[in-house]
Amino acid sequence: MSTTLEQIEKTANLSKNNQMSLMIFQVRFPHEGMREPSYYGMNVFKVREVLEARAYPVSEMPDANPLIEGMIELRGTYLPVIDLPKWMGFAMTDEEREKSIIIVADFSRNFIGLRVAHIHGVEEKEWTDIHPAGNYNVDVNRNQIVNHTYLEGSDTLCYILDIEKLLIEAMPVMAKKIFSSAKDVDKNEINLSATMRSRRILFAEDSKSIQKYMKMVFEQIGLESMGFDNGRLLLDYIAGLDNLDDVSVIFTDLEMPVASGHTVIKELRKDPRTRHFPIIVHTSMTSDNNSREVLEMGANYFIGKVDTDLIVKTLHQVQRDFPHLA
Repeated sequence: MSTTLEQIEKTANLSKNNQMSLMIFQVRFPHEGMREPSYYGMNVFKVREVLEARAYPVSEMPDANPLIEGMIELRGTYLPVIDLPKWMGFAMTDEEREKSIIIVADFSRNFIGLRVAHIHGVEEKEWTDIHPAGNYNVDVNRNQIVNHTYLEGSDTLCYILDIEKLLIEAMPVMAKKIFSSAKDVDKNEINLSATMRSRRILFAEDSKSIQKYMKMVFEQIGLESMGFDNGRLLLDYIAGLDNLDDVSVIFTDLEMPVASGHTVIKELRKDPRTRHFPIIVHTSMTSDNNSREVLEMGANYFIGKVDTDLIVKTLHQVQRDFPHLA
């Protein structure tokens, strides 16, 4: 099966207009007695390749987490393969694995394989068509779903999974490193001004796992913060403030329901009150194209998710670049 890179290039400008291209897939093969398998989606910008699983034998990894099937070799690079059906409580037979697909995805420059049953296709969506997680009659744990939308021209739900949560659960060593890096921050060694410490950081992030991490980092640094589940909630909160004297910095993810990070940047830059406010993009979509796009749109800094040292380093840079925070 060919790569999706042509589709990625074709849709490179969608995000600037509060749009996205969603790769839709199924994790279960239909069989007698079951209802129609559910549909799931992920931003095509995170997808690097789509592979026929039968062409890539999996080598076992000793002492690996049960969600990690093993490693595959892709042009000299070894990638862990995560058993997505297993995470969601389903089991594939050997025959189904032979027919399955491996999505090669990039999350903050961590390349992984995700096993799925079938690729349904790619659909273009407005971010206003992506809705926060709700109460579903679905076979999987609701906490695994971060957002939802509908298949084009239908009322069929398409669930968007919290892949960051999956990575933390499937790779506990990585998770331990992430949260340890947050806990190990020594605020006495962080040289932030009294002005920075007296103000609050605002951040928009739809993954509960990443929200928890960010709050932990800011608490360890000794900074107050307030998180929002999507970009619109952040923008509405700012619009309701009489003044911004108590706000220091704004962090925003890119992929969020209702209003994406691109919309957050555009609206903040149009508002005279926030036109010159420091904006840090904190995202797992760390390609050079994404970095260039958001900086051209008006963001000041671009950092990959869950890099504690870089968060601290960037906050110090903010203080140097914005004299009113010194």
